[in-house]
Amino acid sequence: MNAAEELLRGMFRFGGQDGDVFGTSAPPDGRAMADYFHADVCHSLFGPSGTKEMLAGRDAFLAFVARCADALSDRHDEILSINGIGAECAVVHAKARRKSKATGEDIRYEWAMVYRVEDGRITYGADMLDADAQDFWGRVLG
Repeated sequence: MNAAEELLRGMFRFGGQDGDVFGTSAPPDGRAMADYFHADVCHSLFGPSGTKEMLAGRDAFLAFVARCADALSDRHDEILSINGIGAECAVVHAKARRKSKATGEDIRYEWAMVYRVEDGRITYGADMLDADAQDFWGRVLG
């Protein structure tokens, strides 16, 4: 297990039991979610345009996450796997359920996110969603 996989397993509370859910409580190590991210973190994410967008900085990423959460009336993530890649990276694979606050639209999909961890903090992240999930977020955030 590399350092990225170890950090992400702690952040997502993965590995102790089946069906771990991200976002329902604080990580067990006592860190705030923001503490996992480097101040200059970059994320390549599918945003309101339905295409890839680059977010630069922890504050921009956390604001985006808050905007996404605010647009939902309900959500659930089940982490399926977290696997290290090389010395600094890991990939997270999960199932998601999302429900739009505005329209009630409900969607289930799988997502993947690749992270790079340096000096104990996430410095880069890139997500991958299928076309239906991209379209959902384009409608919900657009």
